[in-house]
Parts: sequence; structure tokens; C-alpha cells
Amino acid sequence: MTKDAEDSQKKGNDDSVTGPGKEIDDLKVDISKGQSWTRFLAIEVPSEKVDAKFREVYGDFRQKANIPGFRPGKAPMNIIEKKFEGDVKVEVLESLVDEAYKQAIIQKRIWPLATPKVTDVEFEKNKPLKFKAEIEIRPEVKLKKYKGFRVEKSVRKVAEKDVDDSIEYMREKMAEFEPVERQSMNGDQLKIDLLKKFDKLNRLKEDKLEDVEILMGSEGVLKEFQEGLLGMRIGEMKDITVKYPNDYYDKNLAGNEIIYTAVVKEVKKRILPELNDELVSKVSPYKTVGEFRESLNKNLEQQAENEATRSLRSEIIKRVVESNSFDVPVSLIEKYLNSVVEDYKSRGETVDENSIRSQYRPVGENLIRWNFLYYEIAGAENITVAPEDRAKWVHDFSVAHNLTEERAREALGKSRKQSEIDDSIIEGKVLEFIIDNSEIIRTEK
Repeated sequence: MTKDAEDSQKKGNDDSVTGPGKEIDDLKVDISKGQSWTRFLAIEVPSEKVDAKFREVYGDFRQKANIPGFRPGKAPMNIIEKKFEGDVKVEVLESLVDEAYKQAIIQKRIWPLATPKVTDVEFEKNKPLKFKAEIEIRPEVKLKKYKGFRVEKSVRKVAEKDVDDSIEYMREKMAEFEPVERQSMNGDQLKIDLLKKFDKLNRLKEDKLEDVEILMGSEGVLKEFQEGLLGMRIGEMKDITVKYPNDYYDKNLAGNEIIYTAVVKEVKKRILPELNDELVSKVSPYKTVGEFRESLNKNLEQQAENEATRSLRSEIIKRVVESNSFDVPVSLIEKYLNSVVEDYKSRGETVDENSIRSQYRPVGENLIRWNFLYYEIAGAENITVAPEDRAKWVHDFSVAHNLTEERAREALGKSRKQSEIDDSIIEGKVLEFIIDNSEIIRTEK
């Protein structure tokens, strides 16, 4: 969802509504309710105002018009009216509709979420201007239940194996590779050339791919290469048929079938560094394996705690939304769904708009509900943003991104508005309030 849409939700305002330019005397406004948060404004501008606007606009055109034989501002009005009638009528209509609409929403004390849909326009010279404006207003949120929930916080228990796996991952990242004269095995790194022999969809431009490095047994290796290259020696050749999945990251290869002739040029075995105090000193601030393991264990426990907290917060949001449901303005959900569709398109993915909209509609509706609800809760509980809250937010941001606080402020100044940071702080404080005022049952899994 765009930031403008979120601001409209929370503040019930629209950037285009800045108040009328000139007061329209005797403006008639009738308001009626439509479905959900839709409102219909029937607006009538008196004929005197219409005539005055025509005179004003014709006068402007007369001052600017370049009419042969006349100085600017001196051409007869009948010539101006004949030459610019169409342009003047368009400008008068647009100007009066804008002025009347802005005055109408102030008069009726309503704040639309988006620009109006104008219909049923009746517009003639010497007659009143009549039109209808269809708008959506900010939902009236009546809080029901937002505290006193009973929620489970399930924390993953960290085992010795988790620490062992982290150490093995570190050792694999620091592994060295040594050339060998034998058949390839899992864990080996191969250097191969691939010669294109058959391309079903004729999408692969290169006829030969040289010095391709493949780490046998790694997750990123397609099974056809994994199975085909296993057991090969330097200098051996083999045809390998690869059927790329439809969701393959390279769109030129996705869904394609290619037969390669693979030539093995190099086989290297992986040599993992020995886990000892010397290695620990190289990769961490610790001096012994024991200290390193203890640090890893604490980090994994903190990660597990953070994961559990995120899940808890998601569950709290779900409970609050379920307990305070209301109809979501159509304009806001459409903005959200449009942004999701555009995100898919920007990634070059094949887009089934109807399917995406159907899939993400409930997600978007609940997101919009929560955005309204947490601001209502903040107001009800007098939850505000203090300078120290902003300072802490910047500090946490700097730590998370390994920046000094000065650099963090510079980065935030370029990429974020203060209101966005405040929104994040308010949401966090509301969630903390709800958690503090609910029964949280801690369990291990």
C-alpha cells in the first residue's frame, strides 16, 4: 500500500482538499448515504455565481488574447466570446466544480479518502450548475475489544544440534578447494564447459558456456546436473538433458528443455578448516571454541525469541482485527490490490490479475483495518510519540544496519518521512500495550 493511501486512512484527509478558493453564497448541498462508507453529494451552484464566473474567465481570456487589429485587453467582448466560447466553458465548469466540491465537504464536515467521482452534470449559461459527487469517507471505527486476550507465545528451543549446524555452516563458508584426480563426489566443486546441443524453445543465445562452476550437492544445483555430473572425471563428456521448472529465476530458461554436452575441466575437493581456538579467533572476537559455542547459543536463543515475538504480534493483530471488524472502503482496497499487481509486473512475472486480486483481497482488507485500528487504540489510550522514542528508533535502526547514528539519520532523512517513523513507533507502542494487557502463555516447541 502506498504511503499516501495509509495517510488517508489514518488521518481521514485528502491532499487535494485545501478549502475553497472563493466562498460560494447560497451553495446547496444534499448528502445521502450509499453502500458502506460511500456518500453522494448533490451540489447546486446558483446561476448568479455561474454568470459571475463566466464574466471573470472571459475577462481573463480578453486580457491575454492576441486578436489582430486590437491591443491586448481591448478586443470587443463579442469577438472574445465567439472565439473562445468552448475553452471558457471548460474552464468555468472545472473551476466551479472544484470550488463547490471543496466548500461542500467543509460545509458538511466530511473528509473524503480520495478524489470524487463527478456525475450527472447540468451546466448551461444563465442557469444553476448542478452535479453529483460520489466519495468515500473515513470509516467510523468503534473499538470493541483490543486487550485482555489469551495468546500463546511459542518459542523454539535451541538444541546442541542447532549450534553444531551453525558452526558447520561457518566452516563451509571458509572451505578451501584442492584439485583432485578422481571421480566427482558430492561436495566437490567442478569447472565445466556446456555446449548447447538442443534448445526446445530456442531461447538460449549462447552456443557455449565456458568455465561454469558447480558445487555438487548444493541446493541451487538442478537435479539433472547433480545426477549427470556425479562420478565424472576431468576430460569426460556427457549429454545432459535439463528440464527447467516453469518458475525458474531466469525467465529465458523457465519452462524450457535444453540438451547440453558437458565437458569436465576441473574437479576440486572441499577441505573444511579444523574447528579450533585459532579458527575461532579469526572469525569472531572470542578466543576459545567454548566461548564461541556459548555465544552462538545465545544468538540462536535471541533469534528464536525474536521469531516468537513476531508471531505473537501477528496473532495479536489478527485477534484485534477479528474483534473489531468493519467494512473497508473500496477505494483503499483497490489501491492496495493495484500496488500488489504492479509489484508482480515489476518483477517480470506472468500476472493473472483476477487471481492475484482474489488471493490478496482478504490480506489487504485486514491490513487496512489494522492501520485504522491501531491509531484508534492509540487515541483511546493516549499513546503518543516522544522525542526519546524517535531517538531509540534511530539507535535501533543504526544497530540493525551497522551504521553510526549520524549516518543512520542521514540515510533516514533521504529515504523516510518523519511521519513514517512516527507511524512505526505508534504501531509498536500499541502492540506493546495490548501484549502488556493480555495473558501471554509462554511455551517451548
